[in-house]
Amino acid sequence: MVDLELRVPVARDLYVVGAGGHAKVVISAIRAAGDRVVAVYDDDPRKWGCSLLGAPIVGAIPREQGGEPVSGIVAVGGNDARRACAERLAWVAWVTVVHPRAYVDASARLGPGTVVFAGAVVQPEARLGAHVIVNTSASVDHDCDVGDFAHLAPGVHLAGGVVVGEGALLGVGAAVTPQRRIGAGAVVGAGAVVVRDVARGHTVMGVPARPRPGTTA
Repeated sequence: MVDLELRVPVARDLYVVGAGGHAKVVISAIRAAGDRVVAVYDDDPRKWGCSLLGAPIVGAIPREQGGEPVSGIVAVGGNDARRACAERLAWVAWVTVVHPRAYVDASARLGPGTVVFAGAVVQPEARLGAHVIVNTSASVDHDCDVGDFAHLAPGVHLAGGVVVGEGALLGVGAAVTPQRRIGAGAVVGAGAVVVRDVARGHTVMGVPARPRPGTTA
C-alpha cells in the first residue's frame, strides 16, 4: 500500500506596492488565491495609517532594501508607473498572482509580477512577460506573446498568435484579430477592433481600428 500525503498549499505573505483602485483588485485576487497581504506601500502621505480593504497602508514605497527580503506585487495600473516601481524595488522578489476563478493553461508561461484577474483566460502556449496585467474577463488565446509591463484592460480579447509589445495598453473591450502585432508602447482605444498591425508608440481607435487623428498609420 502506498501512503498518499495530502499537500496543502502554503499561503504566501505578500507586500503590495500602490494603494489606488487597481490595488483593491490585486488585494482581492491575492486573498482569493489563499495568500495574505502583510502591508501596502504608497507615496501619498494622505493614505499613510489608513487601510485598503483592511490591509494597512504603512508608508511610502521603500527606496532601498531594509531587513529580510520580501515578496510582493506592484499594484499600479499605469504601465510607466508600474515599471518605475519595479525598477526602484529591484531587490523585491516579485510574485505572480492568478485569481482562482481565472483559467490559465498549464503550458502558458507567466513572468514575475504578472497578475491575472477573475474571469480571465490564458490559453495554451501563451507567453506573458513580467508585470503584465490581464484584467477582469480578458482573454489571451493560444500562442500569444505579451511583453513586459503591458496592460490588457477588462474585456480585452486577443485571438491566436497576437504579439503585444512591451508597455502597450489595450483599452476596455478591445479585440485583436489573429496574428496581429501591437508595437511597444502602443495604445489601443476602448472597444477598438484591430485588424492590422499597430506601430510602436502609436494610438489607434475605432472599428476597424485606425490611427488617432493627427497621427499616421
